[in-house]
Amino acid sequence: MQVERQVAVAAQHLPYRADIDGLRAIAVSIVVLFHAFPSFIAGGFVGVDIFFVISGYLISKILIGGLDKGVFSYGNFYARRIKRIFPALILVMAASLAFGWFALFPDEFKLLGKHVLGGAGFVSNIMLWFEVSYFDPAAETKPLLHLWSLGIEEQFYIFWPVLLALVYRFKSSLLRLTLVLLAVSLLVNVAGVHRLPTATFYSIASRAWELLFGALLAYLSLNKISMAFGEWRRGPHGAAGSTSAPLFDSASPGGRNFLSFLGLIFIVTACALVRSGKSFPGWWALLPTLGAGFLIAAGPAAWVNRVILSNRVLVWIGLISYPLYLWHWPLLSFAQIVESGVPAFNIRAGAVAAALVMAWLTYKLVEMPLRHRGSRAVVATLSLLMVSLAAAGGWVYSKDGLPLRPAIVENASLQKALIMVEDKDNVAACKKRYGFETQYQYCMQAQADKPPTVALVGDSHAFHVAAGLTKYYSARGENLLMMGTRIPYFGLEGNANDPYQQATPQMLELALTTDSIRTVIISTMLKHYGGTEENKLLDKQLRATLRKYVDAGKRVIYFYDVPTLDFEPRACIKRAGIASSTTKRDCSMARADYEKAVQTHNEIVGAILKEFPMVESFAPAKYLCNNTRCMGMVGDKLMYRDTNHLTYDGDLYIGAKFAEEQAAKQLAQK
Repeated sequence: MQVERQVAVAAQHLPYRADIDGLRAIAVSIVVLFHAFPSFIAGGFVGVDIFFVISGYLISKILIGGLDKGVFSYGNFYARRIKRIFPALILVMAASLAFGWFALFPDEFKLLGKHVLGGAGFVSNIMLWFEVSYFDPAAETKPLLHLWSLGIEEQFYIFWPVLLALVYRFKSSLLRLTLVLLAVSLLVNVAGVHRLPTATFYSIASRAWELLFGALLAYLSLNKISMAFGEWRRGPHGAAGSTSAPLFDSASPGGRNFLSFLGLIFIVTACALVRSGKSFPGWWALLPTLGAGFLIAAGPAAWVNRVILSNRVLVWIGLISYPLYLWHWPLLSFAQIVESGVPAFNIRAGAVAAALVMAWLTYKLVEMPLRHRGSRAVVATLSLLMVSLAAAGGWVYSKDGLPLRPAIVENASLQKALIMVEDKDNVAACKKRYGFETQYQYCMQAQADKPPTVALVGDSHAFHVAAGLTKYYSARGENLLMMGTRIPYFGLEGNANDPYQQATPQMLELALTTDSIRTVIISTMLKHYGGTEENKLLDKQLRATLRKYVDAGKRVIYFYDVPTLDFEPRACIKRAGIASSTTKRDCSMARADYEKAVQTHNEIVGAILKEFPMVESFAPAKYLCNNTRCMGMVGDKLMYRDTNHLTYDGDLYIGAKFAEEQAAKQLAQK
């Protein structure tokens, strides 16, 4: 029994390779530098792909080694994963929740609670996948965003050990299984990167091939399989004493050096060429994946691995790479949240330095003391802490971010203004009335059981004036129907990759053909710039849209857009829980900057409206700007919930100003 236990332990420990820690250091360094200074290393996010390959290689080597010796145990495997993954993760998520209690507004804290729940359950990638939407907060303001990669890894290690065990039980070909799964996952990745970019980025189905490539390397290494091709001869063919050798042999010193240099070149090329705006992962992910694979396959004796990757500094960073990865992003993200924008260089540099210190302390004081303890009590305690943390995150989410926390209650009314207000029951009743069944068909109606008399059509910049307009028209006995579109112009539905634009004609047609609708209001954030053929098409389609409604006898009102702020309105609210928190004193921007940004648009739209003298217009900017400044707050009310969407108070304020203008027009007509 003791012998079997010793064999099992030996199977779970691999010979140490300093060069792999060096490779970890490169991976985490480029990720951290990308997040802190994206212009310095624009492709640094490929470090995550390098981690996938390393993980697939090391864990698969342990799994295959244990199965080869007949000592593999699911219990031992997952116990080791818990001791490796849980300690630092629990510490980082608990610290994030604690900081959030004092620093975050309710909507921010609620989202953090949700992400703690997802991180504790290792489903962050799935949560983030389904979270992406028009109103989704910026990635930089999600302190646990980086846990998506951990979710993919742990999901992989749920099914991969089971598949390996089945292969050994039924004596199937492990190499064939690995190659088939790798090829299928790679094809899913390449096929989906353009059609379903978000799903492809976050789904294990399209990411597993990178871990499987590491698993393939583990299989080749354990079975001592090398690659050789071509033939090189010395001496005349057939002559006595002539010799031949492979042109390339991965097992030879020259072959190993070639692989290591090629791997390093691939990683450097990925950092230099890959951009977040490009379709990724897709084919681009081959660069970091192959690069990491070649460096691992080259072995510790290759020059790059021996001299560069095994450097003491890189090895040290590699040893703390996991806690460094966990700590760096929350620190940078919280800095972005508190600063209400990109933090200054020195703040970002300080966050990186702090992450290094905290990672080292986590490694020395938390990870190392627990990693080599075999006690079941350690595993049970860590599991209980993780479940408790998940429950805490779920509780924060269910309580809407605890808006009455003492640390933040001082500015509760302003914080509440940041949250989008939506009458979901009204939306459901409206969609039912008009037979809208998909998420791309959106509407609200003041009185869902009565015929509409006013149609407000447009994107989110129609939605954010709907409450104020509804209040005005309801007071006059009218019934406003708001319909959500993409670009609210006829003739632009040709984009098959945009289901919202595909649904837009249905909304516009409904406003056109419904006899009870006498007034149509068009409101959109779209800007006209002229010049290009695409912009000229937009000008043409605006004219066509106005013509259709005018010819149908509708009263048409073009609603100019509100100013877009050059700062986050959250900066206008002091974070009482943070002593260093400051606010943008006047909560405003220069009017000249706003006018410069919309000058061309206003000129083009103004010229088009002159062609339709019967079309009215309303410009809310005059009520949000004075002679020199455009305000984020009017009086003690916050007008914006982000840089370009009105709060509910802002919505009602603009609606009241619209009502004043309408009353003045009616008075002038008498």
